[in-house]
Amino acid sequence: MLRKITGLSLLLALGGLLGCGGGLKSVEGLVTLDGKPVEGATVTFSPEGGGQDAFGVTDSGGKFTLRTVNQSGAKPGNYKVTVVKNKAIADPSAVPKPGSAEYTKMQPLKKGAGPGMPMPPGGAPKSELPAKYASLSSTPFTVKIPPDTSPVKLDMTSK
Repeated sequence: MLRKITGLSLLLALGGLLGCGGGLKSVEGLVTLDGKPVEGATVTFSPEGGGQDAFGVTDSGGKFTLRTVNQSGAKPGNYKVTVVKNKAIADPSAVPKPGSAEYTKMQPLKKGAGPGMPMPPGGAPKSELPAKYASLSSTPFTVKIPPDTSPVKLDMTSK
């Protein structure tokens, strides 16, 4: 009898762990600028009612897959979507080391700025994409998750 109770308890615990994805939905997308794929852009989905952002980075074909900090996917709901692309750091050794005096001068990211490192003094580097796509207040992109179609298409224009 004790074996059955222990076995049942283990099954329930395992079922609970497997179900801890929090209802995340898989989301894939495509980012283009004037019809051409954008490589190396960070796409951030920010829940309209508040909550945890989901993000992805585009590959050479402009494709991305959303994830939260710890898991793949995003929770169902309505999102504002921002897209930014910054120049790569030419010399990675120029990035301040954690604990150094230069690092302590860096500012934490502001709400809605997307995932990444703290900002260096003087602010974040400017996006290589049109500014309206980088801000929650000006982005034209809103997406409902789960999306009606996959991939989610984020078609930007340079005008």
